[in-house]
Amino acid sequence: MDPVHQIIQDEKHGEDSLRVGILASASVGIMDAGCYVTRGKVFASSQTGNLLYLGMDIANGDFSQILKYTFPVLLFVLGVVLGTHFHLHDDRKGWRLGPALCEIVLILIATMLPASWNALANPMFGLVCGLQAITFRRIHHIPLATVYLNGNLREAVERLVKYIHLRDSDDMYRFLLSIILVVTFLVNVIIGAFFAQFMTHYVTIIAALLLGVDVFIMMHDKAKHDHAENAAS
Repeated sequence: MDPVHQIIQDEKHGEDSLRVGILASASVGIMDAGCYVTRGKVFASSQTGNLLYLGMDIANGDFSQILKYTFPVLLFVLGVVLGTHFHLHDDRKGWRLGPALCEIVLILIATMLPASWNALANPMFGLVCGLQAITFRRIHHIPLATVYLNGNLREAVERLVKYIHLRDSDDMYRFLLSIILVVTFLVNVIIGAFFAQFMTHYVTIIAALLLGVDVFIMMHDKAKHDHAENAAS
């Protein structure tokens, strides 16, 4: 089957559909831009970037920023722990709804915190991204991240090279999924940085709205699944 038509065909299930992944990736792009531009150049999702800043400050003898960059990393780790807990204790269809709703609440709370509370807001965004790293980690049952850019970029390039050599449509299929997420993230970083000029730190409300649409899609999909199961029983 043509990879584009296969993607369309595989959109039947909302929980790990491409549209859910696009919205989740877009929300992270908005959060990353919002935190970096309006909350002291701290990343929401890129803990590699935060650790890089931390390492350079330590190398320069500046120890005043240790907590600024360390706490978002630690809360990201906590988010991964909580996301894994959700998954292990409820592996039924629709398990993502719980952590997704938690993400929305955390984003809204963190967004309302003033700039003087960045030391709390930034770790809360890190917690959100840690949760999302587990909650939205598959597209069409394929492991793809909506939080990390590097992994998807590597996957896209690797699959494209394999397709050129082997002409396997599955490689093109995975390339398209990966590159769509990369482009989505980049575009929403640009959007987030642009709107931050007018909305200031409230720009991350957009991220909560995007995840809200994801929750609606997943609830609708779960309702259809439950109805089909009840009809069959």
